[in-house]
Amino acid sequence: MIAVLALICLAMALIPFGLALINLVLYRPLPQAQSGLPMTMSVLIPARNEEARITPVLEAMLRNDGAGPEIIIGDDGSTDATADIVKQFARRDKRIRLIAIDRNDDEGWAGKNLACYQLAKAARHDLLVFVDADVILADDGLERLAGYFAARPETALLSGFPRQIMGTFWEAMLIPLIHFLLLGFLPFIGVRFTRHPMFGTACGQLVAVRREAYFAVDGHRAFKSLLHDGLHLPRNLRVAGYKTDLADFTDLAATRMYENTPDLRAGLKKNAHEAMATPVGLPVWSAILVLGQVLPIILVLVLWLVDPAGGALTYALIATVLGFALRGLMALVFRQPALGVLLHPFGVAALLQLQWSALLNRRRGGKVIWKGRQY
Repeated sequence: MIAVLALICLAMALIPFGLALINLVLYRPLPQAQSGLPMTMSVLIPARNEEARITPVLEAMLRNDGAGPEIIIGDDGSTDATADIVKQFARRDKRIRLIAIDRNDDEGWAGKNLACYQLAKAARHDLLVFVDADVILADDGLERLAGYFAARPETALLSGFPRQIMGTFWEAMLIPLIHFLLLGFLPFIGVRFTRHPMFGTACGQLVAVRREAYFAVDGHRAFKSLLHDGLHLPRNLRVAGYKTDLADFTDLAATRMYENTPDLRAGLKKNAHEAMATPVGLPVWSAILVLGQVLPIILVLVLWLVDPAGGALTYALIATVLGFALRGLMALVFRQPALGVLLHPFGVAALLQLQWSALLNRRRGGKVIWKGRQY
């Protein structure tokens, strides 16, 4: 029986390992910028109480040569100095414009959706680049995005995960699992070569989309009461027949999403129910991840003591090595901390605990507080 369990663990570890190796071939950085490309884009930044972060974000935007004809910041009810800082930048550079997000008729809108939609309506140009107010672009980031869309007129949306900066123990445990889940369980062949909605995925931190396609599917208004725009926008586009794609943005942009453990937990829990933490999906995810990533090392430790010569130990050991090897490879490619690799099974268990907590909290009618708003 133990041998069968160990063999199942090996199979559950092989699936993400093999799929990730294939996906890493397809999930590639954008090519270097080509000079002379027209920069007909609108950079759209929703901002709420970002006084500590907005300055380096705007400085990076302005370092992009010809950083787009306009950079619009939407002040979404900030109670700090965010708007004042943006106004100072706007006085120095005419490319920057500040608008106040109108919340007078915000019934049914959740998160940043209203801000993104109003920013899109205020934009003048054909390519809309939504950037979170904590994302710092590389100096050639916008040019590389422009080059991508110029070379691929069939693509309506491009997104990717920026380099994730991590400074605390729990960030190192949990944040790298975004790449692990993305590359280990989403077939990029479906993302790249089909338009099926099930393969529609984006990272809401940085999304570039053609204006015509965005408004054809009613943009963020189409899912205004939901939070996970990284799922809903690309899937809506694919339902309408548009092509969306993913690229590795590790060298295109960088961000630190959360600066302390309470914010990390709240941020990951606030939209968990739209992704992993569903009553049907979470038990399945739990079985796959526990069997493939958590249980193997436990079996190795136990079997090493009670049955060191058995085949079950070999299966469990291979499964354990596959999990650590995949995390190590991702740490090298995406510049992630080694601590998360060394404690990979612990991190997966912690992520599942967080997801179950989010699911149970929601079923009890509980709320998550994020930037002064309840979800």
